[in-house]
Amino acid sequence: MKEMAKLLSLVVTVSVLGTVVWWTQNKPKQVDSDLQPDSVIWEMIDACRRGDVDAYLNCFTGDLRKRLEKVASEQSKEKFSDYLKEMLQPIKNIALQQAKGFAKGDQAIVADFVFADRTERQTFWVRRTKEGWKIVGVEATKPVPVLVPYGTPVKGL
Repeated sequence: MKEMAKLLSLVVTVSVLGTVVWWTQNKPKQVDSDLQPDSVIWEMIDACRRGDVDAYLNCFTGDLRKRLEKVASEQSKEKFSDYLKEMLQPIKNIALQQAKGFAKGDQAIVADFVFADRTERQTFWVRRTKEGWKIVGVEATKPVPVLVPYGTPVKGL
Protein backbone atom coordinates (compact mmCIF):
# COMPACT_ATOMS: atom_id res chain seq x y z
CA MET A 1 0.00 0.00 0.00
CA LYS A 2 2.87 2.41 0.79
CA GLU A 3 4.38 1.77 -2.65
CA MET A 4 1.05 2.60 -4.26
CA ALA A 5 0.88 5.88 -2.30
CA LYS A 6 4.45 6.76 -3.33
CA LEU A 7 3.67 5.97 -6.96
CA LEU A 8 0.49 8.05 -6.83
CA SER A 9 2.30 11.04 -5.28
CA LEU A 10 5.05 10.72 -7.93
CA VAL A 11 2.48 10.67 -10.74
CA VAL A 12 0.66 13.71 -9.28
CA THR A 13 3.94 15.63 -8.82
CA VAL A 14 5.10 14.88 -12.37
CA SER A 15 1.68 15.83 -13.74
CA VAL A 16 1.65 19.15 -11.89
CA LEU A 17 5.22 19.97 -12.98
CA GLY A 18 4.41 18.99 -16.56
CA THR A 19 1.33 21.21 -16.54
CA VAL A 20 3.32 24.17 -15.17
CA VAL A 21 6.02 23.73 -17.83
CA TRP A 22 3.43 23.36 -20.60
CA TRP A 23 1.51 26.45 -19.42
CA THR A 24 4.62 28.65 -19.21
CA GLN A 25 5.71 27.58 -22.68
CA ASN A 26 2.29 27.96 -24.32
CA LYS A 27 0.70 30.94 -22.60
CA PRO A 28 -0.38 33.75 -24.94
CA LYS A 29 2.20 36.35 -25.78
CA GLN A 30 1.60 39.47 -23.75
CA VAL A 31 2.40 42.94 -24.97
CA ASP A 32 4.99 44.66 -22.83
CA SER A 33 3.02 47.44 -21.17
CA ASP A 34 6.22 49.40 -20.50
CA LEU A 35 6.88 50.00 -24.18
CA GLN A 36 6.41 53.58 -25.26
CA PRO A 37 4.76 54.59 -28.54
CA ASP A 38 8.14 55.58 -30.01
CA SER A 39 9.50 52.05 -29.50
CA VAL A 40 8.07 50.97 -32.88
CA ILE A 41 9.93 53.81 -34.63
CA TRP A 42 13.23 52.61 -33.12
CA GLU A 43 12.37 49.02 -34.14
CA MET A 44 11.73 50.22 -37.70
CA ILE A 45 15.03 52.11 -37.76
CA ASP A 46 16.93 49.07 -36.47
CA ALA A 47 15.24 46.85 -39.08
CA CYS A 48 16.29 49.33 -41.80
CA ARG A 49 19.89 49.29 -40.59
CA ARG A 50 19.95 45.49 -40.72
CA GLY A 51 18.02 45.34 -43.98
CA ASP A 52 15.52 43.01 -42.29
CA VAL A 53 12.46 43.24 -44.54
CA ASP A 54 10.18 41.10 -42.35
CA ALA A 55 11.02 43.03 -39.17
CA TYR A 56 10.52 46.30 -41.06
CA LEU A 57 7.09 45.26 -42.36
CA ASN A 58 6.14 44.02 -38.88
CA CYS A 59 6.39 47.62 -37.63
CA PHE A 60 3.36 48.59 -39.73
CA THR A 61 -0.29 47.64 -39.77
CA GLY A 62 -3.43 48.23 -41.84
CA ASP A 63 -3.45 49.69 -45.34
CA LEU A 64 0.06 51.10 -44.95
CA ARG A 65 1.46 47.64 -44.31
CA LYS A 66 -0.41 46.23 -47.31
CA ARG A 67 1.05 48.95 -49.56
CA LEU A 68 4.58 48.32 -48.24
CA GLU A 69 4.18 44.56 -48.68
CA LYS A 70 3.13 45.18 -52.28
CA VAL A 71 6.20 47.34 -52.91
CA ALA A 72 8.45 44.74 -51.30
CA SER A 73 6.92 41.93 -53.36
CA GLU A 74 7.21 43.89 -56.62
CA GLN A 75 10.92 44.28 -55.96
CA SER A 76 12.92 41.28 -54.87
CA LYS A 77 13.36 40.89 -51.13
CA GLU A 78 17.11 41.45 -51.60
CA LYS A 79 16.57 44.75 -53.46
CA PHE A 80 14.12 45.97 -50.84
CA SER A 81 16.59 45.01 -48.12
CA ASP A 82 19.33 46.99 -49.89
CA TYR A 83 16.95 49.94 -50.23
CA LEU A 84 16.24 49.89 -46.48
CA LYS A 85 19.95 49.91 -45.63
CA GLU A 86 20.76 52.66 -48.15
CA MET A 87 17.91 54.81 -46.88
CA LEU A 88 19.59 55.28 -43.49
CA GLN A 89 23.24 55.52 -44.57
CA PRO A 90 23.39 59.32 -45.03
CA ILE A 91 21.60 60.01 -41.72
CA LYS A 92 23.90 61.33 -38.99
CA ASN A 93 21.42 61.44 -36.13
CA ILE A 94 17.75 60.87 -35.31
CA ALA A 95 15.66 62.62 -32.66
CA LEU A 96 12.12 61.58 -31.73
CA GLN A 97 9.46 63.66 -30.01
CA GLN A 98 6.11 62.35 -28.88
CA ALA A 99 3.16 64.65 -29.49
CA LYS A 100 -0.22 64.48 -27.76
CA GLY A 101 -2.59 61.56 -28.36
CA PHE A 102 -5.55 61.77 -30.69
CA ALA A 103 -8.68 59.77 -31.44
CA LYS A 104 -8.59 55.98 -31.23
CA GLY A 105 -5.43 56.10 -29.16
CA ASP A 106 -3.29 57.16 -32.11
CA GLN A 107 -0.08 58.93 -31.18
CA ALA A 108 1.96 61.29 -33.32
CA ILE A 109 5.71 60.70 -33.17
CA VAL A 110 7.77 63.43 -34.81
CA ALA A 111 11.17 62.30 -36.09
CA ASP A 112 13.97 64.67 -37.04
CA PHE A 113 16.44 63.02 -39.40
CA VAL A 114 19.74 64.90 -39.37
CA PHE A 115 21.83 64.72 -42.53
CA ALA A 116 25.20 66.40 -43.09
CA ASP A 117 23.62 69.26 -45.05
CA ARG A 118 20.00 69.34 -43.90
CA THR A 119 17.42 68.14 -41.41
CA GLU A 120 14.12 66.57 -42.38
CA ARG A 121 11.08 66.20 -40.13
CA GLN A 122 8.59 63.37 -40.54
CA THR A 123 5.52 62.54 -38.49
CA PHE A 124 4.62 58.91 -37.83
CA TRP A 125 1.17 57.95 -36.55
CA VAL A 126 1.27 54.93 -34.24
CA ARG A 127 -1.47 52.88 -32.64
CA ARG A 128 -1.42 50.30 -29.87
CA THR A 129 -2.54 46.89 -31.16
CA LYS A 130 -2.65 43.41 -29.64
CA GLU A 131 0.89 42.90 -30.94
CA GLY A 132 2.17 46.20 -29.51
CA TRP A 133 2.68 49.63 -31.07
CA LYS A 134 2.40 49.72 -34.88
CA ILE A 135 2.78 52.49 -37.44
CA VAL A 136 -0.54 53.28 -39.13
CA GLY A 137 0.40 56.40 -41.06
CA VAL A 138 3.33 58.52 -42.19
CA GLU A 139 3.28 62.15 -43.29
CA ALA A 140 5.58 63.42 -46.02
CA THR A 141 8.97 64.69 -44.90
CA LYS A 142 9.38 68.40 -44.43
CA PRO A 143 12.68 70.26 -44.55
CA VAL A 144 13.79 71.96 -41.36
CA PRO A 145 15.86 75.13 -41.72
CA VAL A 146 19.42 74.55 -40.54
CA LEU A 147 21.56 77.55 -39.64
CA VAL A 148 24.75 75.55 -39.12
CA PRO A 149 25.18 72.28 -41.05
CA TYR A 150 25.93 69.13 -39.10
CA GLY A 151 29.64 68.60 -38.50
CA THR A 152 30.62 72.26 -38.89
CA PRO A 153 33.64 72.92 -36.63
CA VAL A 154 32.99 75.25 -33.73
CA LYS A 155 35.39 78.20 -33.76
CA GLY A 156 35.92 81.07 -31.38
CA LEU A 157 33.97 79.81 -28.37
